[in-house]
Amino acid sequence: MFKKIIGTVGTRALTAILALSTWILNANYLDAEKVGTISLMIFSVAIIQLFTNFVAGAALIYLTPRTGIYKLFIPAYVWSLVITVITAFVLEFLGRVFPILEIIPEGYFFPVLSLALVMSFASANYMLLLGLEKVNSYNLISLIQIVMLFSVLLFMLFGLQLFDVMAYYWAIFISYCLSLTISLVVLYPSFKKVPLTNMRVLLVEILRFGTYVQFANLFQTMNYRLSLRFVDFYIGRGAVGVLTIGMQLAEGLWLISRSIATVQYSRLSNEMNYDYSVRLTLTLAKISWLVTGVGMLLVLAIPKFVFVAIFTAKFGDVKMVITSLAIGIVSLSVSMIFSGFFSSINKPYHNTISSAIGLVFTIGMGLVLIPSYGIVGAGISASVSYTFLTLYQFIVFSRMTNRRLRDFMLTRGEISLLISEIRKIGHLQQDQKS
Repeated sequence: MFKKIIGTVGTRALTAILALSTWILNANYLDAEKVGTISLMIFSVAIIQLFTNFVAGAALIYLTPRTGIYKLFIPAYVWSLVITVITAFVLEFLGRVFPILEIIPEGYFFPVLSLALVMSFASANYMLLLGLEKVNSYNLISLIQIVMLFSVLLFMLFGLQLFDVMAYYWAIFISYCLSLTISLVVLYPSFKKVPLTNMRVLLVEILRFGTYVQFANLFQTMNYRLSLRFVDFYIGRGAVGVLTIGMQLAEGLWLISRSIATVQYSRLSNEMNYDYSVRLTLTLAKISWLVTGVGMLLVLAIPKFVFVAIFTAKFGDVKMVITSLAIGIVSLSVSMIFSGFFSSINKPYHNTISSAIGLVFTIGMGLVLIPSYGIVGAGISASVSYTFLTLYQFIVFSRMTNRRLRDFMLTRGEISLLISEIRKIGHLQQDQKS
């Protein structure tokens, strides 16, 4: 398992570097307003995917080892197609009738719709791969996707001289078309025909599990990105661009936590030993907190002029955004591990409750702080939200597993285990090369 975690971390590190390079290109060759529009487009797609993932989301990971992918693939794709189209038209209608509720940026309906379709199909494939514990394939496809995105963006900017929002749209659309195709090829050998019996029961189970998970994801996505909409409404599109760059940099520190959580959920969904799941979750939560905390201290030590040199003076307030997000970023790195545990033991409603708690703080504090303090107010409200939702999960996990505060201190044995596993992987790679 630790080999898969290290491999996932390595892949995500490369992905993060390329993603950062992409945002550097956007910041230098598009103005802050266009970066803000791109961010709101991606937010729109994320909202649509929240509804497609009721069937085509994390429930597929949980059910794949219990059902197989043959009976899950068709309902996931049909649901994604129908719900994507319906949701996109509903969001467009709401934005036209009630401008304050605008989610899809004006003039970008069809780009958002097409992008949401291809990303939803690709996401369903990713979930099936993780359900099969094909973590290496998932990592490789994710890496190919971001490499293609970066390559196409370079071509759009320097080959076609297209310094517009659509340059990024074509880059991300083409990259996801490629990852969708590759993931289908990888999944194909695992399609074993079985009788399509009890499909109604299966769909009920998917929706039951998926509903808890997706309400949690719905609330959590709002926690992550609702501040963008508030800033757009109160401050302006240019401020959204600055806030987006700051968020992307700060959230880059989650690559360790997300890598751990991805492998953890895939492993625990196939694990029937509850005590093992508890011990593993506790250890991974400690490691995630420590690594993210150290990473945040290093980022905060970077002087402001470095950010200005990289992203231009238009994004000079990025350092303030990162500082205001710091506590929340570290807190949520632990939440990701708790979320994987609750989902793997079929108690995803705790994730829903925690995300709902966070959303209350996101809305309440955002409406108070953003009009007065702008993007810094957005960062502070996010930090408070992330901290309180993690606190809820911490309390529930502690009570459920009879753990005390001292149990959350990283032990020497756990550090030795981590170092030992990393060394084993290093020796294995050396042996393979020789």
